[in-house]
Parts: sequence; structure tokens; C-alpha cells
Amino acid sequence: EYNRHNGNSELDERDMREYYLTPYKALIEKDNLPSIMTAYNAVNGVPVSASIFLVDSVARKTYGMNGYVTGDCGAISDIFQGHHFLKDGVEATAAGLKAGVDSDCGGEYQSNALEAIQLGLITMTDIDRALINMMTIRMRLGEFDPPAIVPYSRIRQDIINDPAHNDLALEIATKSPVLLKNEPVASTGTKALPLQSGKIRKIAVLGPQADRVELGDYSGPVEADLSISHLQGLRNYIEQHNLPIELFHGEGGNTSRRTDFFTLRSFTTCSSNGDRKEYNAIDFDAVAPGIIAAERFGNPTLQGIKDGDWTAYHNIDLTHLDSLILQLSVAQSGGTIEVRVGAATGNIIASQRVESAEGARSFGRGVTLPVKVNRLGIAGAQDLYFVYREPQTETVDRETLEMVASADVALIFVGTDQNTGREESDRYSLTLPGNQMELIRSVAAVNPNTIVVMQTMGMVEVEEIKQHPQIPGLIYTGYNGQAQGSAMAKILFGEVNPSGKSSVTWYKSVEDLPDFGDYALRGDGVKNGRTYWYFDKEVSYEFG
Repeated sequence: EYNRHNGNSELDERDMREYYLTPYKALIEKDNLPSIMTAYNAVNGVPVSASIFLVDSVARKTYGMNGYVTGDCGAISDIFQGHHFLKDGVEATAAGLKAGVDSDCGGEYQSNALEAIQLGLITMTDIDRALINMMTIRMRLGEFDPPAIVPYSRIRQDIINDPAHNDLALEIATKSPVLLKNEPVASTGTKALPLQSGKIRKIAVLGPQADRVELGDYSGPVEADLSISHLQGLRNYIEQHNLPIELFHGEGGNTSRRTDFFTLRSFTTCSSNGDRKEYNAIDFDAVAPGIIAAERFGNPTLQGIKDGDWTAYHNIDLTHLDSLILQLSVAQSGGTIEVRVGAATGNIIASQRVESAEGARSFGRGVTLPVKVNRLGIAGAQDLYFVYREPQTETVDRETLEMVASADVALIFVGTDQNTGREESDRYSLTLPGNQMELIRSVAAVNPNTIVVMQTMGMVEVEEIKQHPQIPGLIYTGYNGQAQGSAMAKILFGEVNPSGKSSVTWYKSVEDLPDFGDYALRGDGVKNGRTYWYFDKEVSYEFG
């Protein structure tokens, strides 16, 4: 969540107990979960790390948790710095310990616990409880026992990449894909999948995810020879089975999302007489709908920027304006900022291409850009409009499309990646990021046997693909692990049937859903409900 350090989630007791708390209840009651982490955000007005109700009453006393609770890194600080729920670190420390948060991943407990005791906000009993909970877990792990009697110490390092584990990764990867669409190909009358290896002589492989192994945020690294992309998986399968099939790999498409392609923190006006003045980007006087002004990693920024959006700043003195300095974070391939006067369609006095400092996967590192200004004779106090444009990228070239048209089948591998959404950076759209839909349309226009394989972090809008007459096949997986390419080859050629079940409801449009910050599950006659429990409009594909 973009606002997790200061945001509040409102939900009623029924939704909380029937839906949101159900995974915690099952893990604690059935699996004796030994630890939980409290989140940054607040629930019903109380920061979770200060919530006696959630941590003590629900997790410990209702569900019976027997273990320790840790706050997420900086969550205790957020009690007073982000949510302004309490006055300072001393009160936040006391609130966290009283709620039952035993460990602070940060420095508040260490810095403030003694003063909290001296002020009578907590007692040594609170400290003892926290220490007992944490030390007991360490004892259960055998930290204080001789290695000879600790079973964990007998785990050998050569178990890493054990062949049995790699086999298991492949098995899981073959069982998780979901076949969403499989219709007859117009020219043959037979279903698109599985691929008929005895009849196919040429396969075109395209898409930004074809030769990339996407594992998802916080995944551990994988040995290179065990990390198999879809393209490599197909090549291996064709070679291993000695199939007389030509595999053509064409470039095309990208996953750069068309929202939030950069975030703007501030701009500074630099005059020819040496004067400088800095403005926070979120202190705009007017703004296009959809732009979000919020903190990101502690910095107030403009987020959710999409093509054509703008922000306006009134009464900016242009008399001696020579240049601007922009402070941005660029997590994607950037875009362009146009500086206009008087309106979003007014005269352009500056235009600056915005590019990532360290490539497309810089994950939002700061960029400082000096921008030269041509005032066009304009002086005095003016209204400046910053207009934001997405980067222009080619979808697919003519030569590639000619090769695609000559293929018996075109496989397009599309999806999301860590730039689409990750920690503290939400998706602002449910469409496939970048120009992947344009790629799909271009390929399907020249090859009526086009199969789309999607690997995404969740549902995306697929109604167009579902209804497209020249796309007879559609497969979905989540991030499918190190063996994703080997598994998909087995599925495409029919060695394994795709037996996965959809873990999400495939809504036709994001417009069918309530506001992002609305956590109520049930509709009210004006807004729709959420999930397959309460959403009653037509969907592209159902849950399960």
C-alpha cells in the first residue's frame, strides 16, 4: 500500500473475522504458528502495533498463539511519526509492549524502554514477558544447546539444490498453471492446445517475459543452470524430444507500466541572478484526476502519474527564470515532463526526457535533472503546468511480424514484474503493463493461432483476449518458480495437463471495483461487493 505508514483500514467485525483474519486463525490454531509480524497500517483507527485488540485479544487469547510478536521494521516508529497516534517514541514503545509486540525491528524499544519504565508507562513485567516470548523461541531452535544434540546442526550444506528439491520445483510448476481459454483454431478445427508436435513445423515466440525468469519480490537467487525461462524450456523440450520444429524468437513488447512511470518529489526554480526556490511537488494548486500525493519511503511525492496527467503551480515568477531542477524517482523507463504556461495545453517553455539512473530495474532511485528553460518572452508571476508523457516505445517491427505470420503458432509470453508492483508501490491499473496488449493485437492480427501465456502477480483485465477470435488459447500462472520454462513446455506440448485453479476473480474492469482504500466486502446498492462471495456482476473468469 502506498500509504501504509499512515493509512487506516476501516472494516466491520464480520468482514474482519470471516475474511481478513481467517488465514491467521487457521495458521495459529491448526499449525501452532510461533510468530507473527504487525503491519505498518492502522485498522479502525489504531495502528496495528499498538492494537491490544488484534495482538492480545485476537491473536493470543482468542486464537491461542504461543510465541512472539515482532513489529515490521519501523512499525513502532510509525505509531507516532506516521499515524501521529501518540506523542513520541516513549509512548509508542509503551503502547507496543502493552499491546503484546515483543520485538521492535528498529530502535524505539532500545532507546525508550527505560524512560517508559521510569514514567510508569510500563513495568518490568511487560519487559519480562517480551523477553520470555523471544528467548523461548530461540531455545526451541537450540541456540543455547550443544550442536551435537540440535537436529538443525546436522543439515548439510550440500542439501542446497538437491535434485529431489529441483524435481519438486518442476512438479509444482506443472501443477499450478490455469487454462483459461482453449478454443478451436479456425484453420484446423482442433483446439489450440496441446500443440500438435507432429503437425507443427514453426513456432514464433514473442513477448517481454519469454526469455526472463520472473520470481517475484523477496525471492532468493537461483543457480543459473536451474533457472529456466519459457524460451529455454521450449528449446530444451524440442531438442530432448528430437522434434522437427523451428523455433523463432522475436523481440517485442515491454512491461513498463503506464502509470507511475516516475514519481516527482520537488522542483527548484533557478534564476539568472542566482536566486533559487524549491517547491514540493505535492503542494500543487490544481491536479489531473487520479494523481496521488503521498509519502513513499519517507518522501512526499506525486504518484500514479500516467500519460497526459498534469499538476499546476500558481504564481511562479518567470522574470529571470533560467532553468529548473527536478527531483524524481524513476522505477520504470521514465517518460517526459513538459513545462507549460497558463494551462496544460499552454506554451511549452521546457521539455525534459526522464530516464532511470541505473536502467529499467533501478526500483525508484533518486534522479536530479537540470532543465533548461526558454521563457519565450514570458515574465512575471505565471501559472506553471507540469504535463507528464509516457515514453514512446515500438511494439514490434515489420520483419518480426512477417516471421510471425509464417509460423504455425505464435506464443506470446506476457505478464508483470517487480516494477509493476512491489513493496510500497501498488498497481494503478489492472491492464497488462507497458505495450503488451498492443503486441498481442499486432501478433493476433497476422496469426490466427496465437496463444497467450500470462505470468502475473494477480489478475489483469483479459476480456479483450477472451473475446478475440484469433487468440484461441490463454494460460495463466503466478510467478512460477525456477522451473517455470520447463513446466510450461510440458504443458504446451500436452505432456502434462494444466490442472491449476484460479485463485482470483477475473473482473472485467477495474471500474467494477470499489475504491482502493475501501475494505468493506459487501456491496451497498451503490458500489459493488468484493471477491466471489459478494461480487455479483459478470466477470471474465470466475474464482476457482
